[in-house]
Amino acid sequence: MTKKTRNWLIALLSIPGVIILAVVGLLIFNAARPLPPLQPLPNPNGYDDFVKAGQMVVSNVWNYDKMEEAELRTTVQSNSNALQFARNGLQKECRVTLDYSPTLGTHFSQLMDMKRLAQALAAEGRLADMENRPGDAVKSYLDAVRLGNKSACGGILIDQLVGIAIKAIGTSHLQKLIDQLDAKSCRETAATLETLDTQGQTWDEVMQQERAWSYRTFTSLRYELVRLTMRNTLNKNLKIAEEKFKKQEMKTRQLLIDLASHAYELNKGHRPASLADLVPDYLKAIPQDPLTGKNMVYSP
Repeated sequence: MTKKTRNWLIALLSIPGVIILAVVGLLIFNAARPLPPLQPLPNPNGYDDFVKAGQMVVSNVWNYDKMEEAELRTTVQSNSNALQFARNGLQKECRVTLDYSPTLGTHFSQLMDMKRLAQALAAEGRLADMENRPGDAVKSYLDAVRLGNKSACGGILIDQLVGIAIKAIGTSHLQKLIDQLDAKSCRETAATLETLDTQGQTWDEVMQQERAWSYRTFTSLRYELVRLTMRNTLNKNLKIAEEKFKKQEMKTRQLLIDLASHAYELNKGHRPASLADLVPDYLKAIPQDPLTGKNMVYSP
């Protein structure tokens, strides 16, 4: 073996060691870097009201959509205090009280309570609908959408996923209610939803909060190694979550269009020819498709 060949062989054999040292160095660097600063919580924090309200909800609200009117009325009455606490929270600035532990402690139970709180709001809305009070039903469903926004504000990915489910409860019921609303109610509901849509967090903001929480929670080399080896799986799960996030944005914006179009038709006697006809009297701006970033398409 020539000296040149031997040198090449030594260089080739040393590559794995260099790679391992580089990976270890990167892991040590990530584990040693300064933690992101903690965001101050508002005082008072409406999120605290949501937590308390969720704990007060009776357990049978999950099947509100199958209840007869008498049972539904009893359920709504028994949850009146919880709904009042929730509405108090909706009037305040809100930010999720994060738990910086890998198991999230009691946070999972709080999130399930949030979902039941949204179901209690939907039960109230369904009762109003059954009693031919569509205006009151709209208010309950809009409060569910507000809860979905505010209960996830400043939270991590799991908070946003629950927030998506909560908003879906409100928007799905509003979609079914459109034909019962007059032009004024449709316009007002569309205007409120348009505001709520702009107040919701973007996907980039959600990811920024998720990364900040992860860096503060998973600080050991072991977690850095897990993060590195499971990167493909994590990225796949994040992609699925992003699709859910943007699908709900799409449903909300389609609801905006349907409400505004119905109001336009009731006022004008015919459907709008395009979304441009709805601006600025029925919508402030043409909603954008969250998947493409372009104006949404409308078919009269």
